[in-house]
Amino acid sequence: MNGEVQEGILMLKDKSLRYQYLKDNLFTVISKKNNFYLIRNDSKVVQKLSDNTESLQQFINLASDYPNIKDIYKDDSYFIKVEKSNNDFIKRLSIQSNEVNLSVNIFNCKFDKVNKKYFRHFNFVEYNQ
Repeated sequence: MNGEVQEGILMLKDKSLRYQYLKDNLFTVISKKNNFYLIRNDSKVVQKLSDNTESLQQFINLASDYPNIKDIYKDDSYFIKVEKSNNDFIKRLSIQSNEVNLSVNIFNCKFDKVNKKYFRHFNFVEYNQ
């Protein structure tokens, strides 16, 4: 909301998501089985998220449409515009709703296999580049 730019590592596998901010004083978000967890990068403290997870869930849903991702997703509560990369994955998302106006850019996307250990919120495994 304040125009800040945050960088991180995004992983998707079987409708699970992991977003690990690159700064130690921030956090990692893990989603699995429609639950979201927030893990502090500096202390590894885990807390379950229950509020404001709709945008994350929408992202998981549309990423799951790959390789048939549409240009626009909308319903009564949100509007998402998708710009696709050369490999038909997401290059940029514009998410607009009553709760959030957000732009997400995805750079250097790779389609490597992701080990399921990176989606554990307990016995948390930090990803190092």
